[in-house]
Amino acid sequence: MADKEDRISGGNEDATISNIEACQSGGGIYQIRIRGQLDDSWSEWLEGLEVKLLENGEMLLFGPIEDQSALMGVLLKLSHLNLQLLSVNSVQEKK
Repeated sequence: MADKEDRISGGNEDATISNIEACQSGGGIYQIRIRGQLDDSWSEWLEGLEVKLLENGEMLLFGPIEDQSALMGVLLKLSHLNLQLLSVNSVQEKK
């Protein structure tokens, strides 16, 4: 069972727990990785997140998100655009 948990968390349990705690506590700086691309004109609609297009057809959204409700709003907008969510990472907790 430990092997399965290591594979799921990538063997970095502390980082996973930190990301979960940041999401539960509210806002912070987030990096969202998406399969698919939008140009940076979508930034304002996506809560002002910075849009970075990657050569592999993916996109990174990066920036501050006020609270968990705002994060869920961004994720819902991406879902309505039929963009595949690859990862959501808390880079820094809101102070």
